[in-house]
Amino acid sequence: MIVRTSEALARPESRAEFLTALRALVEGFPAAHPGLIDHEILVDQDNPDSILYISRWASEADLVTYAGESWATEPVTFPNEAHYLQRPLTLRHFNEHAVTSPARGR
Repeated sequence: MIVRTSEALARPESRAEFLTALRALVEGFPAAHPGLIDHEILVDQDNPDSILYISRWASEADLVTYAGESWATEPVTFPNEAHYLQRPLTLRHFNEHAVTSPARGR
C-alpha cells in the first residue's frame, strides 16, 4: 500500500471555501478510482490553514491511473486551486509498515 499526502496551506480568507471545494471534489473518489483504499481530509488543530489530504492506494499502478506518470512529483489539483492557497501543494508518499496491536479491553 502507498500512502499519498498532499498538504495545502490555505489563505485564511478562503480556507472555508477551499475545504468545501476539496470535499466536493474527493467525495466521489472511492467509486471513481479503483485501488483507492480510503482517504481523509485533516485540518491542523494549531494552524487551521494547514490542510492535509491523505489517500491510501493498493498499488503504484493504481496511483499512475489516478495521477498520471508523474504521480510521484506532480500533485493532482482542481481548477483555480492556486487562488485558495498561500503556496503550491506539498506532496509526499509513504510505504505502509503494518503494526500488530493487541485488542483493547474496556
